[in-house]
Amino acid sequence: MLKFFRQVRQKLLLENRTGKYLKYALGEIVLVVIGILIALQINNWNQNRIEKKIEKHLLQELSENLALNAKKIKTSIAEEYKSIQSVKQVLKVLENQLPYHDSMDYHFGRSQFSPDVVLSSTAFRSIQSRGFDIISSDNLRNAIINLFDDEYGALISETVRLEDQFWPNALLPLYHKHFRIKSMEGNPFNDDLGSTPIDYQALLKDQQYHNMIKHRGAFRYQSADLKKVALEKTVQLNDQIQNYLK
Repeated sequence: MLKFFRQVRQKLLLENRTGKYLKYALGEIVLVVIGILIALQINNWNQNRIEKKIEKHLLQELSENLALNAKKIKTSIAEEYKSIQSVKQVLKVLENQLPYHDSMDYHFGRSQFSPDVVLSSTAFRSIQSRGFDIISSDNLRNAIINLFDDEYGALISETVRLEDQFWPNALLPLYHKHFRIKSMEGNPFNDDLGSTPIDYQALLKDQQYHNMIKHRGAFRYQSADLKKVALEKTVQLNDQIQNYLK
């Protein structure tokens, strides 16, 4: 088509028909512009199609991470309440000055346990490295950032703070003072190894230990509540992603 216009222009120019020459020249320019616009539109369409495919893949991966995180958090909450039950058993023995029974060894150990939760964030980091604009929905993008940066960040920092301010200076010295560790293998607080009192009567009379156990129970409740909030937000975001992908 452009070759045809060019031939016509040349003929008109030779015949000195300037008016028609300008019309054909303008037509040629218009065709070139239209061709460029069509090419750009096709390129943009292809680019958008590629980006939507990448977005879908990343969101599917993120959904898998969230499902795994929900499972991990549920397990961790259950572990928190196991520790809380052991705290209650220990407090019952201490407050009522009950005689020693070896069945309490499990609860003496378990009452010290603080469950960790390691959350999966590989898909979030992939989205972050590509740029959050790959998520075309503003609401979904903001929800993803809020969960991983704010909710998960608060959960980890707060649970670490609760333990760091208490474990090394208060709990561990009291534990070493009052209990024998049965094995150097495994976790004495969470592997059913139990903790046997060195001097049970001294343990019953140690008010500092009584106070420490109460603090442990309070911390476990706080940690469980933080994890419940994180679990709710995790499930909500996963539902939002699933609806978006439909």
